[in-house]
Amino acid sequence: MQRHEMEKKETILCVDDELDILHALRRDFRHAPFDVFYASSAKEALEILQREEIDLLITDMVMPEIDGHDLLSEVKEKFPGVTCVILSGYTESEAAYKALAKGLAKAFFNKPWEKETLLSYVGQILTIKESLQDSRLRDIVNSASYLPTLPERHQRVLSLIAEDQDMQRIAEVIEEDPSLTSAVLKLANSVFYAQRRPVTSVQRALVVLGLNALREAIISIAVFESLRGGSFVREAFERATLCNRFVAYLHKELFGEGLPEAYSVAGLLHDIGRLFILVQLPEEEKRIEEKVNSGGDLLQAEESALGISHARLGGYLLNLWNLPYPVIEVAMYHHDPLAPGLLNRRMVSLVHVGDACILEHQGGSPPYPLLPGALKLLGITKERVMEKLEDFFKGL
Repeated sequence: MQRHEMEKKETILCVDDELDILHALRRDFRHAPFDVFYASSAKEALEILQREEIDLLITDMVMPEIDGHDLLSEVKEKFPGVTCVILSGYTESEAAYKALAKGLAKAFFNKPWEKETLLSYVGQILTIKESLQDSRLRDIVNSASYLPTLPERHQRVLSLIAEDQDMQRIAEVIEEDPSLTSAVLKLANSVFYAQRRPVTSVQRALVVLGLNALREAIISIAVFESLRGGSFVREAFERATLCNRFVAYLHKELFGEGLPEAYSVAGLLHDIGRLFILVQLPEEEKRIEEKVNSGGDLLQAEESALGISHARLGGYLLNLWNLPYPVIEVAMYHHDPLAPGLLNRRMVSLVHVGDACILEHQGGSPPYPLLPGALKLLGITKERVMEKLEDFFKGL
């Protein structure tokens, strides 16, 4: 069913103290298939939230009296079902990234903007949100023998990040746990492959990662550790770290720059839904394997056994753990990087290509066809990717 055919339109609340910005947003949303409310202050926004069911909040960061950070904090506490996006200028980017690091918002959109880009961006965010509200996803996760939760020490680190504690204090807490220390160092080296020298200390890792990427790294490590799959999960973490590292390497080779912070763990977590099925749902996995071994497609086999694919399940879990939308989108679409409306198509394509080529290089068979369109979008051939992969392994 198309969005405009639905009985209830999604509702959006735009908040900015600059009337010119609100007028521009009103103009751009005039014919869009959403019900849109506008507020010129955080106080007015909170009043609207009290009386209206809002699906998506788009807010500026720098506002008088109650700023965007405090508004987002209050929305998270009082209206947890509202998805929050930051719309802010370059000079406000530090405040925006701090809000993202604390999990107060799912994404960050820059001023000035193009109308069609903004509408596409909002539409895709709402599409993802709607997709993740499927009751089958909740039922599958609830049917598992236990739900992965964040260990106490990981929660302490996240609390310190939220409290804006200094890096030294955060590093001290991480260093109390040898396993967490090892994982943080491994991730720091995988995300920033192009570092001239290896990251060997936790404090250096925190400087290299930054608070936003650190938060996502801590959650990622906790996700793997909490799955309780023993050596199987540890091996899966190693494989995922390798994929993350190659994606960072390929990004640097193709685009001449390091991996953007928003995607720091996208390669690490893209297949977390598959791992959840393998560890938590062994009976369903047997049925899936039978269909795949009979020549069936993996995603279709999962749909038949579970009613959903591991890609959507992964997106649901990452949303449950409050990861940002760029990471969620990679998990949901890494099998289909050419799907319409993607916000992060280049990154989804990078993970799609990198994951498939690593599997092939290691003698495995990718569970999905490597799409020529993804290679074309990245401006590279499969043969060239495999050459890059050889160089990558030589440098390990």
